[in-house]
Amino acid sequence: MSSVKRSQPWALSLSVGVLALTGCESGDLARFAPPGIVKYEDLAGDQEMNPAVAERIAERREEKGAGEFPNLSLAPTEEDRPAKRPAEEVNAELGELVDARTLLAEEVASDRAEVEAELGRDLSAEGDALKERLEADSAAAARERRETLTAPEIEEN
Repeated sequence: MSSVKRSQPWALSLSVGVLALTGCESGDLARFAPPGIVKYEDLAGDQEMNPAVAERIAERREEKGAGEFPNLSLAPTEEDRPAKRPAEEVNAELGELVDARTLLAEEVASDRAEVEAELGRDLSAEGDALKERLEADSAAAARERRETLTAPEIEEN
């Protein structure tokens, strides 16, 4: 037989009931409450409240309906909603947007085709050919400079 005792189900429910009855206000249970529930006075103890904070609290308390549950009957109704736009206007705008989407899709497709064409080419071979052409042009330019340069004639007095 095991020496570990099994907990009694009624003890667990009794402890939950005691915690529910005492609430978060009494004892040290207030530290487990969410930040919005714990009052400033409970945290500050004997310290004075910041005057700016005290002023804001006073202003909020003076507001009409402050801290009350909202009146749901004052929710916007059909009359408060903005007027619906005419169907012709909506359809015209929708047509413009569809045309813009089609144009954009065509431009994207052409850009993708250009990229695919560039990726399909052998860029290294083209680069080597361009390098050879550049070297040939440089050699021709050097030859031309050597041929056209003549030494100036020196006049003897």
